[in-house]
Amino acid sequence: MNLVIKAVAWLMLATHMLFAQQTISTVPDIVFYNGKIIAVDAAFTIAEAFAIRDDRIVAVGSNPQVRALAGPRTRLVDLREHAVIPGLMDNHNHQYHHGLMTMRGIDVQKVPSLAEMLNRIRQAAAAAPPGQTVHTTTGWNPNEFPEKRSPTRQELDEAAPDNPVVVYRSRSLAIVNSAALEALGITRDTDAVGVTVIEKDSSGEPSGVIRGSPASVLNLTANIVPPPTHEEKKELIRKGQQQQHTVGLTGIRELQLHPDVMRAYYDLWREGRLTMRVSMGLELNAGEEDRLEEMLAPWGVGAGFGDHWLRLDCIAEYNPGTLLREPFAEPGGNFYGESRIPEETFRQTILRINRLGWRPSIHAVGDKTLDWVLDAYEAADRENSIRDKRWIVEHIPLVHPDQMERMQRLGVMVSAQIQPYTGAKGMIRSYGKQRAERAVPMRELLDHGLIVSGGTDWPGRTNNPFLNIYFYVTRNTVDSGVLGAAQKISRQEALRVESLNNAYLTYEEKIKGSIEPGKLADFLILSHDILTVPEEQIRSILPLATYVGGRKVYSNPEGGF
Repeated sequence: MNLVIKAVAWLMLATHMLFAQQTISTVPDIVFYNGKIIAVDAAFTIAEAFAIRDDRIVAVGSNPQVRALAGPRTRLVDLREHAVIPGLMDNHNHQYHHGLMTMRGIDVQKVPSLAEMLNRIRQAAAAAPPGQTVHTTTGWNPNEFPEKRSPTRQELDEAAPDNPVVVYRSRSLAIVNSAALEALGITRDTDAVGVTVIEKDSSGEPSGVIRGSPASVLNLTANIVPPPTHEEKKELIRKGQQQQHTVGLTGIRELQLHPDVMRAYYDLWREGRLTMRVSMGLELNAGEEDRLEEMLAPWGVGAGFGDHWLRLDCIAEYNPGTLLREPFAEPGGNFYGESRIPEETFRQTILRINRLGWRPSIHAVGDKTLDWVLDAYEAADRENSIRDKRWIVEHIPLVHPDQMERMQRLGVMVSAQIQPYTGAKGMIRSYGKQRAERAVPMRELLDHGLIVSGGTDWPGRTNNPFLNIYFYVTRNTVDSGVLGAAQKISRQEALRVESLNNAYLTYEEKIKGSIEPGKLADFLILSHDILTVPEEQIRSILPLATYVGGRKVYSNPEGGF
């Protein structure tokens, strides 16, 4: 593996050096005119036209100014007064895992009933050799079944008496049958495997439900679910990027990757088949701390290494727990959450990451957990300054002014999502109304001078970036109305969060994230003007066309572009 990593590093470095030597002609290949160009530059410029040469923007201005640059071979595109914005990016995306969970196995996406799900499992098991695991996709909802429930272990036993069965509800929850439990070595005495919880029925036997972190559940079931081949991994990625272009994404931070999936990305890059700009996070799980030097020392490179298609990002999704400063409102009592890692082990791991030249991107959903993270970041800073290294905290739905001040002093950036949008009712139940009102406090974070970026945690939530903008602007939720009106931000700020701030997160604010001369030509032609459309319509905006590097990677059939 070390030889593969070194080969990847040298080839990426050579390509990066050649890329940097290129020059840009000002005679454009394409001129887009007669539009509303929302540049998202420092002045938040609004223009009428822009021009592209190769993969770069070479001019932005008025229709006469930009059209005057056209040569005899320049293609002219009339935008018909449509708005154009920079390509949007997702700061926390699991593109590969989406493919893994939706494009392999028995297709039960949107299956209409439990009976039909069991029928499909029964047919697949009958066609499989005895002992071979059969597994499903995700994408089903028991609340939409007439039966209003998930399958039981006993029902899966009946449907597949000779085969292990894994039914994926999500990346963090699966339902298995008795043969699968046996194959995994899970018995009545097994309460957990690592951080994966083995649920029990009323008799104390495993119910078949296993739940935990996405990494823990997937890693456990991978012991019996056949892995995809290298070519299958590449195809899952290729299809995933095509889907994401349809919602307007041109770049992602793809977190929780192992080196084998990074190699699939690398091969797609080498073959010229990447159409999504990807910054890759290397997965580190609780319990793997002793392997850190073994994992990182051979690389010889670290965060930010690569080119504008594919680069290394961080040590991703390391999760110290769910600790709160104040107890949960429900179930009540004195439950403050749980730690997954001893605090000193966590601190020492952060110190080692810093010494090895990487940056951490820590999963932190509890405010006390965030205290741990910032304590460890400050310890690392005392040893070797982190202030210009763009370290990240992921999620932080619960965060306080004192923590924001600490992050600002350290130069720590925020990878935020929109947990309250679909989860407001659950947050109110877990945290109480007062804490839920301040969940994902975008107004306060920006006012503290922090660089905050936006994303989705897809496929845990929809990957539509316009829903993010809608929530940040309105604070409206699916199930509880407006939650935390004081945390609203402007449309201009929300656009910057989803574009230029995301570029800063991946060390690329000088070459993408806004529509400016010299920057990469990543942009969207929109169905509606995002600055003037009624607020409730923001979430319905669609890209009529998505461009990456001046090349159209998606065209809405009804858009005409």
